Amino acid sequence: MAVTLLVTAPVVVLATAPDRVGSNPWERVSLVTSLAAASLLLVAFVLPSRLRAITTYLGVERVLRSHRLLALVAAALVVIHVASVLGHAGPGVLDLRTAPPRVWAATVATLALLAMVPLAMTRRKRRPRYEGWRLLHVALGNLVLFGTALHVFWLHDLTSYRWGAAWFAGLLVGLLLLTAYRWMWRPWRSHQTAYVVDEVRVESASAVTVAVHADGHAGVDFRPGQFAWLKLGESAFVFEEHPFTIASAATRPWRKEFTVKALGDFSEILAGLRPGRRVHLDGPHGAFTLDGLRSDGFVFVAGGVGITPMLSMLRTMADRGDRRPVLLVVAGRTADDLLHRADHEHLGQRLDLRLVEVLEEPPEEWDGEVGWLTRDVLASALPGRRGRAHLDYFVCGPGPMVAAATRILEDDWGVPDRRIHTELFDVV
Repeated sequence: MAVTLLVTAPVVVLATAPDRVGSNPWERVSLVTSLAAASLLLVAFVLPSRLRAITTYLGVERVLRSHRLLALVAAALVVIHVASVLGHAGPGVLDLRTAPPRVWAATVATLALLAMVPLAMTRRKRRPRYEGWRLLHVALGNLVLFGTALHVFWLHDLTSYRWGAAWFAGLLVGLLLLTAYRWMWRPWRSHQTAYVVDEVRVESASAVTVAVHADGHAGVDFRPGQFAWLKLGESAFVFEEHPFTIASAATRPWRKEFTVKALGDFSEILAGLRPGRRVHLDGPHGAFTLDGLRSDGFVFVAGGVGITPMLSMLRTMADRGDRRPVLLVVAGRTADDLLHRADHEHLGQRLDLRLVEVLEEPPEEWDGEVGWLTRDVLASALPGRRGRAHLDYFVCGPGPMVAAATRILEDDWGVPDRRIHTELFDVV
């Protein structure tokens, strides 16, 4: 509804404009698209700013998908805006040799916005180093907003009447407040985000668990299944940070554990941490949690390190004495991917838990499933069709696995979408 308002509001605003705004159809189109694009760009900027009210309600997966969609729609509106400007002003307006500052600002903002589209595609396909990609993405995003603001201010067409000026003033105030909150207020309160490393525990040949405890505060409450961005350093004013799911029980907010697989430089740094090292957490975030659900039981489907939010849910259920039945289906390539095994026997005594393991390359002595996570594997593990309707399903792991499992649940078994909860480990 908020997005619809931001798209339709420019039309209403321009309806109040005096005749001097212009009666040329091309000019009207250019003004409407510019207002709508600016509004959508602001929303696209707000969504990934880690406002907990948004990330907890929508979930990080939906937040980032909406962010990408709105940015693409805004880019399309900018293209229409440029075409309409050429329609009523002619191609000479783009001659930068004689162009006024407002055209330069618009050109820089447009090129930065268009550059973000292939950059986003590169992130999804080639998987460049996260921190370098993020730095470039943030720099381009701020360049887009700054160039847009200067273009509107210098152009003066959209701010020359009362409602147009009020609209852009509201957008500007919102942007400034968000920037101050995100980059000043929250880091300034770093004493509430400080933690100290307790231990670094080896879970397998390719994974470690980093345990931290709250430093000078009681810890931040979280819901089982949520995640946080982890920063290394004495200060919260650190740009390099990475998101990791909290794997420990939510009943002990002063202590948090992160089970991390060795996938890059940052995970290797984590493996080398020593007890006493100070870190900061930005979180919790995410809506991938069983809290608040009144289902009769749960089905957890995890691929590789996607088991970590399930570990938090299982450990929390055990601490709470929750005896609702749980089916845990874990898929991996080798036995090193079975990160749940250290806790399985202990949790099995405290929970109504059934386990199904699937490996592509199993060891010699193996009595679990072999191969991929298929429809037949799930069908043999799940209860009868009548019982399936009263369960909630959590699926987490690599994108292809999540998509395949979701398709089986929805298309083959008719599980309602509201009962399927997914989280991808490649959306950030």
